[in-house]
Amino acid sequence: MATLLAVFAHPDDELNCAGTLINHSEKGDNVHLLFLTKGENSSFLDGNPEERANKRKEHTKKIEELLGVTVHFLDFPDSHVAVTVENAYELAEKIKEIRPNGIITWNLPNRPGAAHPDHRACSRLVFDSIHYARYRNQNSPYEPWREPVSLYQYYDPQVDQGCQVYYVDVTDHVKQIYKFIEIYQEAYGDWPIKKFKETLMRSFGREANVEYAEAFKIVVNTAKAPKTLPL
Repeated sequence: MATLLAVFAHPDDELNCAGTLINHSEKGDNVHLLFLTKGENSSFLDGNPEERANKRKEHTKKIEELLGVTVHFLDFPDSHVAVTVENAYELAEKIKEIRPNGIITWNLPNRPGAAHPDHRACSRLVFDSIHYARYRNQNSPYEPWREPVSLYQYYDPQVDQGCQVYYVDVTDHVKQIYKFIEIYQEAYGDWPIKKFKETLMRSFGREANVEYAEAFKIVVNTAKAPKTLPL
């Protein structure tokens, strides 16, 4: 049994690894999903920030059961996630607590204007927090986590050309992925999210020679096997 941690900025960011998380939870692995914010700045949900945050939490309770994961939240402000040492240390405390063998997170687009700033900040914070999790902190209730951690980012064919890619066959979980989209639908607004996700899964599936797949850029693979998830 291994422990997998997915770290994202907002609830619903885990769309492109939902099938992968289900794969691991069904295999018996410990699967954790950590959000840096509560997504209270959503443009598509009604109400004030507190009401929107509560709605997001309602979504994630259903997601927790659907994916077979344990959900965690930090309290960074939505749309204001800062890449600071303090924030990286806070995220490192969760890594010490969860003690993952592998982490999935956002990629880091190298195109100006690409991706939500919180997504890019999330990616940078994960890099730093893996390092800070190795430090001993007298005020921490957790021991340092110094085991090797594999790191995967969402694969973006437009910017990640030439990188090592890991494909996950999610064909058996397509119905659950569509249920995932239904839970979050009001947060996605008018975006044709089901069509987007299906197109992406089919495209990655063709590359992996399966019907539907999710894909990740391999940043660090502790098993040193390009096509094998070391979990």
